[in-house]
Amino acid sequence: MVEESPESFISRWRHHAAEVELFAHTEGSPMLECKAGDAIIQVFERTGPYLSRPGPARVIVNPVVEGVAVLDDAAAAQQHVESVGVSRLKVTGTVLERDGRVLVLDAGVPLVVSSLSELPAGAVVGATVDVSSIAPVHAFVVGHGVMGTRTGSHGQRRHEAHDELL
Repeated sequence: MVEESPESFISRWRHHAAEVELFAHTEGSPMLECKAGDAIIQVFERTGPYLSRPGPARVIVNPVVEGVAVLDDAAAAQQHVESVGVSRLKVTGTVLERDGRVLVLDAGVPLVVSSLSELPAGAVVGATVDVSSIAPVHAFVVGHGVMGTRTGSHGQRRHEAHDELL
């Protein structure tokens, strides 16, 4: 089991949410398109189709993989996220955290990667790994309006009320 519930997943991994730009989508559709780092990716919104809206947002990007390849020559590998199909990614990143079958990767953008199989022993903090996700890539929207320096009427950062509901 990868997660007990969307709420428990959000609670555990919220601090690894990526700053992305969400694009407009079909009302009620759970599929979102966003810019994460330098990549345009499609994700399946797990927090409900009415929580997201176009613009800057904090999102836990959660690709699911069947395996992880640890790279021997980490110095030659460049961190990247590449879309290789509808809601499928190819990723090279550095392991920031490992918890059971979950890896947090820095791939130019933070990703919380869930593996369906046991992780290799070499997939430790600091290692560089390659993964290819299966569809769909999951997304948990945890906040809006956080990219750059958006501020409210008195120069203070604007907070969204629904951010604390999850």
